[in-house]
Amino acid sequence: MRKRRQPRAIWQQTRQQIWLRDQGRCQGPYCRDQPANSLPLQKAHIDHVMALSHGGTNANSNLRTLCRRCHALRACKSHQGLIAPALRDGIIPAAWRQWVWE
Repeated sequence: MRKRRQPRAIWQQTRQQIWLRDQGRCQGPYCRDQPANSLPLQKAHIDHVMALSHGGTNANSNLRTLCRRCHALRACKSHQGLIAPALRDGIIPAAWRQWVWE
């Protein structure tokens, strides 16, 4: 059986919980050490560390706050759809492949 994201109302609560736990800061490799890394909840991406499609869960321990850039640069197949819009909007550089992380 395929695991799914939580219902919308519950997901909104979960988003806020994870964002608060992470103190509104991106947990990605390009941001986590930045001192002034405040990310508004509306712009935050809540990411599954292990994708649901790979056996991950919706447990808080499997979720983290990421900015759009760090989320787009994740080396997960399910994130490939984030690349083109991020390139178009100037969020990631044209030579983005060298910045992919996991």
